[in-house]
Amino acid sequence: MARRYEIKATPWATEDTAAGTISLMKLWVIALSLLPCMAANLENTKGNAFGTTTAPIVVEVFSDFQCPACKKLHDEEVPMIMKDYVVPGKVYLIYRYFPLPGHAYGRQSAELACACAQFGKYVEAANILFARQAMWASDGKVAETVDSVLTPAQQKKVRILIKDPAVQGQINRDLDEGRTLPVSSTPTMLVTYRSKQYPLSGPGTLNYSLVKAVLDDLLARK
Repeated sequence: MARRYEIKATPWATEDTAAGTISLMKLWVIALSLLPCMAANLENTKGNAFGTTTAPIVVEVFSDFQCPACKKLHDEEVPMIMKDYVVPGKVYLIYRYFPLPGHAYGRQSAELACACAQFGKYVEAANILFARQAMWASDGKVAETVDSVLTPAQQKKVRILIKDPAVQGQINRDLDEGRTLPVSSTPTMLVTYRSKQYPLSGPGTLNYSLVKAVLDDLLARK
């Protein structure tokens, strides 16, 4: 089981300064010595993985579409990670479905996104779910929200796929993997490099400055 690496909110945790980065990296170095070796799980994906499987680093993002912090990560941090690490082939990024039991529409939104992913529409579904999160979390119109980015034929396909054992099984396996870590909150980012896993979570942790520092540190290792 991987040991959790978590930073509590501190004045320097969200500052993009040299001193802040040095402080963060000191904690990161300490964390590296605490974690056992485990291989990344590249399976159980269908349309929700990005980049090349031969990338040196695998990043799994355990996310809930109804989670405000997950929306922030998706909107603000992930685009920079995609541009700087996924597109150049340095990181293979996997979104893991991890609906929290306390969110009334967490499971339904995960099912809809996973169903869309089966025919190449994960990005469209995820983008609209996060963009209109406050609306459907309030009025419960999750399916209608996803329908807005689909054709009528695709909408019918989703209604069938959402009940498919393959879709339900993929979500359940992601949940099982997350509980094994364990993932206690979303978003949680699991970074795997050379069969070592480093879970990142907690207030002030999943900002681009820290994630970049972690990824660059790993990539610099020989």
